[in-house]
Amino acid sequence: MHMLKRLRRVVAVVSATALAGSPLLMAPTVANASSTPSTSRAAMAHVTATLTKKSIKLTGIDRLRAGRVMLSVKGKGVVELAMFTAGYDSDDFVADLNKFGAKNDIKALKHALKNTQILGGISGGGSGTVELPKPGSYTPFSFGDRGLVVGDAFVVRGPKRTSSVPRTDGTIIAKRGPSWGGASTLPTKGRFLFKNKRSTGVPHFVILQQVAEGTTTDQVLEVLQSDEGPEPPWVLPGGMETGSLSPGRSMTVDYDLPAGQYVVMCFFPDPKMGGMPHALMGMLEMIHLV
Repeated sequence: MHMLKRLRRVVAVVSATALAGSPLLMAPTVANASSTPSTSRAAMAHVTATLTKKSIKLTGIDRLRAGRVMLSVKGKGVVELAMFTAGYDSDDFVADLNKFGAKNDIKALKHALKNTQILGGISGGGSGTVELPKPGSYTPFSFGDRGLVVGDAFVVRGPKRTSSVPRTDGTIIAKRGPSWGGASTLPTKGRFLFKNKRSTGVPHFVILQQVAEGTTTDQVLEVLQSDEGPEPPWVLPGGMETGSLSPGRSMTVDYDLPAGQYVVMCFFPDPKMGGMPHALMGMLEMIHLV
């Protein structure tokens, strides 16, 4: 598939059917990779998610306690973790998303967001840490070309285990606007902290896409908004994505990417703007990996 077609497909998929994840503009040439061991007051639990076209299998969840955990993902796609409010479950979640996808039902999207805390997620081949805020039931899920895959819920018990956030090499912060804050440069290999400020009021996720030096956010936006045209020469092979974070949540992401200029994007559909993806609202920022 040509890169330009996939660029536009991101917008179409997210606008029509996706809540939390979306395909990359292109497949990353370098997989996310663990780099620096985590440090904590207690040994950090390690959960592994194996994603297939129809299922998500988790290991490492026996006797799991609330707190920060390492998450590794095997398979193609992003595995995310959600916590639902009392009286709302994965069946309700799927039903709401199907309504949103079928008819752009914003009421259904708002209902899903009101009853779901999305705690982050990792793409296949990668690793990072997410925080399970309290004892209770958690559900893994993934969006892909074939739709939504939901795994079996698992129960986390207390008391909450205290562990520190691993050392990071920089931050990427989702802010109101919607807009980005944080580091303007990151090393080519390391770990970044992704934080969604509580004031945003909506979930966000990160796509890092390598572009040619000097590419502007206006150029990226123009291509995302266009329906046809030649493949842009500024799209380069490097890239990665994260799962979504509800407001006030954070996660860490291990990565290993080529040096160069990258555009930071979020395509989460905004419920106040008729489901418009955040990138089309201007949530684009250029950073460098050096």
